[in-house]
Amino acid sequence: MLVDDHSLIRTGLRLLLKGEPGFEVTAEAGTAEEALAKLDQQPVDLMILDISMPGMGGLECIAEARRRYPSLRIIVLSMHEDDSYIRKAMQLGANGYIPKSSADDELLDAVRAVAAGRFYLSRNAEQSLFQALFQTCDKQDNPLDRLSPREFEVFTYLVHGYTITEIGQKLHLSVKTIDTHKTKLMEKLGCMKRSELVTIALQYRILQ
Repeated sequence: MLVDDHSLIRTGLRLLLKGEPGFEVTAEAGTAEEALAKLDQQPVDLMILDISMPGMGGLECIAEARRRYPSLRIIVLSMHEDDSYIRKAMQLGANGYIPKSSADDELLDAVRAVAAGRFYLSRNAEQSLFQALFQTCDKQDNPLDRLSPREFEVFTYLVHGYTITEIGQKLHLSVKTIDTHKTKLMEKLGCMKRSELVTIALQYRILQ
């Protein structure tokens, strides 16, 4: 199953996979909610999933899909190459992670590896993750690991300068819901103002 809110991306992925022996694209979805509904009707072996989508984000989708279908294999295909995204996705149950910029070169390798029961990290993702692990090996645990998938998503929008209203529009959620997520994530991170969130984002490379 291909899950991305851009039909052009799904078309490109389908063309990359077309003709590859042993694999068949049997379902597509433009949102996480649609993907979960289709999985209920027609289970698949492997899902290629974007992280940034309207409504339920890709991280939440990983957690929910893993809860419902423990044997489902999931490859994240994302524009995000920061180690915090990679860590969060793998912690929630993803089996592979590759950036969209590497899809042409690595998608088939990732699909083959994950379908065979192995994990797959793109070369760039692997470098980013190992570098982060070495940098933080003598420090406390990454505080961003305390956040839920939705809180992490709201956090990333906040530190990139989006307002509560803008985040609600992007995620198709009410301002009140976004404000609740903001309050909870700030409590978990021990922050009182947005500038402190930005400091954490810089420290853990959400912002360069």
